[in-house]
Amino acid sequence: MEIQGYPQFVIFAVLGIGIPLAILRPYGAFLLIVVLLTAGNADTFNQTRTALLGPYLNLGDACLLVALVALFFDKYSSKKPVWLPKIVLALLFVLTVAALQSFWKLGWTYETARAYRWGIQLPVAFFIGANLVNNSARAKALIGALLCGAVLAAIQHLYYVLVAWRIMNLQAYSAIRTIAYVGGGMSSAFLVTAVIWKLPVNIWKKIPFLMVGVLFLTSVVLNQTRSLWFATAGAVLCLLFLFTRRNRIVNIMRFGIIVVLVVFATVWVSQHVMTELNVFDLATRRIKLLFDEDARIISTGTRERAFKVEMGSWLNGTLLFGRGLCFMQTIINPEIATHRIAFGHLGYVTYLSQMGLIGILAYGVYFPLSVVRQSRLLWQQGDGPVLRYLGLLGAASIILLSIMFLMSSSFLGLGYFAPGVLYGSVWSLAQIQKRSTREGNYVLSQYEEH
Repeated sequence: MEIQGYPQFVIFAVLGIGIPLAILRPYGAFLLIVVLLTAGNADTFNQTRTALLGPYLNLGDACLLVALVALFFDKYSSKKPVWLPKIVLALLFVLTVAALQSFWKLGWTYETARAYRWGIQLPVAFFIGANLVNNSARAKALIGALLCGAVLAAIQHLYYVLVAWRIMNLQAYSAIRTIAYVGGGMSSAFLVTAVIWKLPVNIWKKIPFLMVGVLFLTSVVLNQTRSLWFATAGAVLCLLFLFTRRNRIVNIMRFGIIVVLVVFATVWVSQHVMTELNVFDLATRRIKLLFDEDARIISTGTRERAFKVEMGSWLNGTLLFGRGLCFMQTIINPEIATHRIAFGHLGYVTYLSQMGLIGILAYGVYFPLSVVRQSRLLWQQGDGPVLRYLGLLGAASIILLSIMFLMSSSFLGLGYFAPGVLYGSVWSLAQIQKRSTREGNYVLSQYEEH
């Protein structure tokens, strides 16, 4: 999808189809948006434009608008209360304080407004998920939508690599590198859940899961993002520690066997589709860059400079509330080559520099710990396999992203609608489960579909 051509038509098509669907079938419209925003290229969605509103209405905005309309009509028809989780209020508070600083220093510009729009996507998605996903049936449909979106994202990614590799006759692996189809890390999150969640005993039922695993692993490897690789591996260990009490060694061995089989299948598929592509060589090249001094300086130098500049700016500003969203625009120093600094690519440093100590506590501590706690509650007390798996998936996602944000990105950027909805659904179902446990099945039955 290019900026020129048909993006305006696509935006109006999403609104023209999505809003009527949101009125007639609110939850169906919501699931459609989940699939689109999980499968889509977040950067391309953000670059789409309309003639009337220009940069203030893109495809991502249109999808979010449809989801909000679906929420309104779902609550209107069901007469159920609207939940406003405290965690949403906490995130919106620190975001708004940071945004007000930017508006005060830089004025209301497209850049400052865009930074706030990107930032509120996570708490808004959390709010939507918390209010729409309130029973096992809806949770199952959400898991299916997230899985479909992740599969579509991986297929698009592999198609991109195939076209680039064949048509452009590339020799350098860096030329086919892209992180456009990560989909909020959902493919890796699904992979990580395989550590604990057992596959069906029937071999024929196992095959579709293994095929999806090969697809996801191939996409994860070919995007050549080391932070995602390390985060996926780290999340496996964390999940084993937090979600299992017995047979951890057995689980590790079982998972290891599955990984070996999936890796060999991935290599076989890759080398038959792209005959000159060596997946092992691709992976080892990226890892070796960390140990070669000259290559490491080129590869990670922009992050090292970002750490120095952003930390220095935080120390010279408001320690408690940071410098504000988009504060890097205030850096006017001819001695600093800003194009050689990877602003926003160190998640926790980004929280600290832009939102201060209160921001890093909210986003780096309170939020992930809260999601993990609610996820464990669903895993341990969830009524049925759907709720238990949803808790497991939520924990896998937040742990994976928390590790990845040490080296890359943050929740202030694009592409985190799917995780936000997932965490919101985990929160709401955990609240219902707690009340149901205390008061019996009466509370849970209030939220069942009629």
